[in-house]
Amino acid sequence: MSDYFNDLIMRALSEELRIVNKHIVYSKKSLCDLLSMDVPYLILRDGSKSLIDRKELELLKNLVDGDPCKLMLPIIIEYNPSLGESAYVVRDKVAAKTLAKLLGLKYENGPLILYRPQLYMVRLKLRTVTTIVFIPSYQFNK
Repeated sequence: MSDYFNDLIMRALSEELRIVNKHIVYSKKSLCDLLSMDVPYLILRDGSKSLIDRKELELLKNLVDGDPCKLMLPIIIEYNPSLGESAYVVRDKVAAKTLAKLLGLKYENGPLILYRPQLYMVRLKLRTVTTIVFIPSYQFNK
């Protein structure tokens, strides 16, 4: 493929990803910061507010090992098709350890791989403090 065509496709994909991922937060907040707010919320990239369920914050406070202020929210769960159709990744170590504890999984440092049934359980219990982000994996044949 020509460089012009590749550039055109990359710009189109970038714009589509911007739209698909507009629900991503502008900046993360610590669990402690959110617990101290009267009405906990996060600001999204499109400028809107995402309200956080206080019950979820309390659940996380009880699950996190060590200092709860080290857990940054929302917990980012990546979907990358290159890992397989139903595999998701949590790269943040504090978040990974916390989710592993929630699910009763053994955690050994590093990224936590979740599969669809596990993701379902996480989202059922922690809908407002988790965000799924689409990470593309595309390759062009040259």
